[in-house]
Amino acid sequence: MDRRSLFSSLNTKAHSRSTAPLPVNGGLTPYSGPWTYATAAHLLRRAMFGPSHQQINQAVRDGLSGTLDKLTANLPLPSPPVLYSESVIDPNVRKGQTWVDKPLSPSVQGLVPMKENSLYAWLMEQIFSEGVSLREKMTLFWHNHFVVSDIFDPRYNYEYIQLLREYSLGNFKTLTQKVTIDKSMLVYLNGNQNTNRAPNENYARELMELFTIGKGPVAGPGDYTTFTEQDVLAMAKALTGWIIVSDPRNETFLPYASYNNQRHDISTKQLSHRFNNIQITNAGADEYKNVVDILFTKREAATFICRKLYGYFIYYKIDQAIEDEIINGLADILQANNFEIKPVVRTLLASEHFYSVQALGCMIRPPYEFMFNTLKATKFTPPTDLEQKYNVFLSIYRNFTGMQQVYFDIPTVAGWDPYHQEPAFHEIWINSATYPTRIAFTTQFVNKSFRARQIQTPFGLELPEYVQNLPNPGNATSLVADVVAHLLPQPLVANQLDYLKRTLLGNLTETQWATNWNNYANNPGNTQARTTVDTRLKPFFAALMAMPEYYLS
Repeated sequence: MDRRSLFSSLNTKAHSRSTAPLPVNGGLTPYSGPWTYATAAHLLRRAMFGPSHQQINQAVRDGLSGTLDKLTANLPLPSPPVLYSESVIDPNVRKGQTWVDKPLSPSVQGLVPMKENSLYAWLMEQIFSEGVSLREKMTLFWHNHFVVSDIFDPRYNYEYIQLLREYSLGNFKTLTQKVTIDKSMLVYLNGNQNTNRAPNENYARELMELFTIGKGPVAGPGDYTTFTEQDVLAMAKALTGWIIVSDPRNETFLPYASYNNQRHDISTKQLSHRFNNIQITNAGADEYKNVVDILFTKREAATFICRKLYGYFIYYKIDQAIEDEIINGLADILQANNFEIKPVVRTLLASEHFYSVQALGCMIRPPYEFMFNTLKATKFTPPTDLEQKYNVFLSIYRNFTGMQQVYFDIPTVAGWDPYHQEPAFHEIWINSATYPTRIAFTTQFVNKSFRARQIQTPFGLELPEYVQNLPNPGNATSLVADVVAHLLPQPLVANQLDYLKRTLLGNLTETQWATNWNNYANNPGNTQARTTVDTRLKPFFAALMAMPEYYLS
């Protein structure tokens, strides 16, 4: 399919409803319809990255409630990233040991970039090995919400992303407090430069506008309905005093965030009528917590984050009916649970609205969902050797640059454009630059021609191993139908299914395909038998992954 045809098809399929939001249907009423492979697949596609056929089948057996229990279960934090190579010698860390709590050693040429690469590869491995869990999907959500980017110290970024992971389904207010004095955030939004002599308004402004209560319509000079310029300055003063203690002359010194009373504004800060003209009195090291507490007394703190969660998991378009029936209902739940996120997300993913027919395949897959759906759902096996594994995942990470979604490289403090930029929103993911990158990625993995840095042998999908787990891979019609049901969010019409089956068979008859498949199934170690079926599976999967439906979620 050429670029113009794909854009046209995506416009028809994903954008056909963009002039109107999804129907409310049953709203937040718990879903009571049939629990099938299709509904389980829809839940897992939206809640994680690339569910396998086996995971979807297990979700059917577990039922909706049991699957949500798994998705929202509390998990131990993963082990930290390690130094994966000795091509650059670290005086404090050996290969296989973590570097996150060790000196940075910037004087060793190439060592800081290696640690950054270690972090990036480790992040990709966390997504790849997530299991049935919402944690990685929510970690990415918070990264796009509490944005940091271009931080010079990978140790800062590791602590930041672990904080988001730890609170991924935790307390929104507590997370906001902790992010406020996180080292990466202090650097990114100049909190470490915010002093009583020169208040820096960057973080205070974004704390209100982008992180908590949002910016409403302009109601007057410097008045944004939810807050005013007076509030920005007052809260900036209340947030003064936080610094990062470091010693550039001592490479063994471990930097840490600290409160410095000499840099803190001890005056009483007057808020505007938008906050009922209350005052913030000096509270020293705890004053930032008081700022967050004040923000979370406003209803907007609940409705603002619930709108973002709705757009992330269901659809970006919100009208008054969605606002009244869905957003306000979720905000009620959030406030009733003292800003715990888990009950809100669980209610949303268990709702009649979430399982409405119109919600299936209504959004274009963001890059991380697109790529990991390819890798995880269709059987990619990374190497077990430490250095090779990190290099493979690092190479995967590098591919996201061309798709315009990269961890720790977010273009603005508002996040990646498709999550917030009107009117196109998610359609921005597909353009003349990103589409060829997506096609190249799926083509390379289907054909096992993906090359990772510093590794000679190319990598790719184990397609025969993937399809052998389907119910009846020897039957060409059943095979096509089962792959479509697994990988695509919407059913295909008859001529599309016929096209895929012709692509699978090539010059073979259905009987010949069955014979070839059975020969492989009975002799999986036979290289020739495997090659015979793999030769037909490759063009079939390349064709399917180029279809517009594969780009939808």
